[in-house]
Amino acid sequence: MLPATAPILPDMRWSSRGLGTRHAIDQWQEWAASTIAPIDISVRDRDAFAAGWRSYGLGELRLLQLLAPAQRVVHRGSGSAGSAVPSIQLVYSRRGALATRIAGAQFTIGPGEFVLLDNTRFYQMDMDAPHEALDLMMPRAWIDRWVADPDALLARPLSARSGWGAPLGSLVETMVRHLDDSPSLRSLLAERIGALLTLVGEAEDAVPERHRGALADRILHRIRRDFADPDLTPDAVAANLSISTRYLQALLARRGTSFVREVSGARLDCARDLLGDPHGRNATIAEIAFRCGFLDPGYFARQFRKRFGVSPRDWRTEH
Repeated sequence: MLPATAPILPDMRWSSRGLGTRHAIDQWQEWAASTIAPIDISVRDRDAFAAGWRSYGLGELRLLQLLAPAQRVVHRGSGSAGSAVPSIQLVYSRRGALATRIAGAQFTIGPGEFVLLDNTRFYQMDMDAPHEALDLMMPRAWIDRWVADPDALLARPLSARSGWGAPLGSLVETMVRHLDDSPSLRSLLAERIGALLTLVGEAEDAVPERHRGALADRILHRIRRDFADPDLTPDAVAANLSISTRYLQALLARRGTSFVREVSGARLDCARDLLGDPHGRNATIAEIAFRCGFLDPGYFARQFRKRFGVSPRDWRTEH
């Protein structure tokens, strides 16, 4: 049953047919940027532009059927969804290839495949030919009720023709063909989608261990590379990897550590090495603290003593 406050999302549709090319492209770009996410669309062949969309409300969800031209879609990844509700998008290809770039990874979503994307993070999609795609927009709060770890499924090509992806793909395809005839079943269909995503998440849970491990390695590499940057934060690293801060912390917790512990450890190790370097004798302890990313020399001295059992000054004297 839907919450009493759930909005009723009306069905809508639009087509470029009968519109002037420039006017049609403007409407296409403006609608996408305000409805899907803060995105920029570059149409490859403006003279041959033809497009259309249909939008269906499914309780708290919205299903978009997109008949799109060859184009490039760039999501700015501002950390905010702008006028759109922060959500997870299930982007499914019915026709055409969606070449995707996100967080340094590149992959292609072909017909019968889908990918889950966070609409507050950067991504880019290139479509070299006219294509048809479905975009199921799910509020983050809604998907969190169904999938234990939705971030583990983000930015990974998934098949809609095998495993639990198969009944999910079949359901989505059936909805596109029959939603106009079944308005009373919309909330029930949303529940079925949630249940199938639960099964997809559980079935994929063992597979992404390698994926999780690679992400954790990238986080740790970023910390070891940029630990001296006083602006290094979990939010910044998570945004760079197109994952949530919560998921970043969970990945490090699996390694028995945390972001704060790793950053502090890297900075203290750097300070220890500099204090013991005979070529750095002219640098003050405060200068060394700043160089390693500590903004407060007093805090640095307390953390150094806690880690190594002596003050920075005594360490320098002894070494």
